[in-house]
Amino acid sequence: MLDKSSLIGFILGFTLIIGSILMEGSLVVFVSVSSFILVVGGLLAATMINYSFKTIKISWETLLHLMKSAGTDMRTDMEVINLFARRVRTNGLLILDEDVQHLNDEYLKSGLQLAIDGFKTEALERILSDEIQSQERQGDVMINVMLSMSNYAPAFGMIGTVIGMVLMLQNISDPESLTAGIAVALLTTLYGSVFSNMILTPLAGKLEYLNEKDINRKQMFRVAILSIVEGENPRIMEKKMLVYIDPKDRAEYIKHHEELKIIKKRDEKFYKLWKEQQNQEWENLKKILEPG
Repeated sequence: MLDKSSLIGFILGFTLIIGSILMEGSLVVFVSVSSFILVVGGLLAATMINYSFKTIKISWETLLHLMKSAGTDMRTDMEVINLFARRVRTNGLLILDEDVQHLNDEYLKSGLQLAIDGFKTEALERILSDEIQSQERQGDVMINVMLSMSNYAPAFGMIGTVIGMVLMLQNISDPESLTAGIAVALLTTLYGSVFSNMILTPLAGKLEYLNEKDINRKQMFRVAILSIVEGENPRIMEKKMLVYIDPKDRAEYIKHHEELKIIKKRDEKFYKLWKEQQNQEWENLKKILEPG
C-alpha cells in the first residue's frame, strides 16, 4: 500500500506521460509487447545474476512492509510506552507479561519480552543494538537491489534500441519491417527510461527514507526499554524518547501533556483501549482520551 505522497507522485507522473501522448496521437502507437518483455525481462534477469532470488524477494517485501507502517505516529508509541512504564513503576516488570503479546511492533514486543525474562541491561542493550545494526546493513543491500534494477532498465532499453536498428537496417527495403524495427528501437528506450526514472529510482529513495524512519523508531524503543529495565522515572524516559520525534510533533506532545491534570483516570481509560489504538494517529487518540 503506497502512502499518499507516493501515490500522488505516481499518478501525476504517469498522467503527464499519458496526457502528452494523447494530446499529439494515440496510445496504441506506444504499445510494444516485445519492447516491454525485453526491458522488464532483461532487468529481472540481470538482477537475479547480481543478487540471489531470496534477496530480491525480501527487498520488495520489506518495501511493502515499510510502506504499510509509514503512517505510524511515534507520539502514539510514546503514549503506549509511557503507560507501560507507569504500570511497571507501580507493579514491576512482570505486570507486562500478558500486555506485550498484543503489541504489533515485533522489535518492541521482543525487547520488552527479553526484559521481562530477566535479561541484564548490558546484554539487552547489545541485543537491541545488534538488531538495529542488522537492519541498517540489510537496508543498504535492499536499496542497492532497487538501484541496480534502476540502472539495468535503461541499459536494456539501449540494447533494444540496437536490436531495433539492426532489424531496421537488415530490412531497409521492406517498409513494414522498417516500421517494426523503428518501434522496437524507440520504445525500448522509452520503457527503460520510464521504469528507471518513474518507478525504480523513486522506490529506492522511498525505501531508504522509510528504512531510516523505521530505524529511528527502533532507536526510540531501545532507549525506552532500557529505561524501563533500569527503573528510571517515566518522565525521564519520556524526555529521552522525545529526542527522536520531529520538532513540530514534539512541541505539540509536550504542550498537550503539560496541560494534563488527571493522569490516573486517563491511564485507566487508555489501558482499556490501547490494543486497538496503538497504530492510530496521535491526534485521534488524544480526542478519544479527553475527559468526559
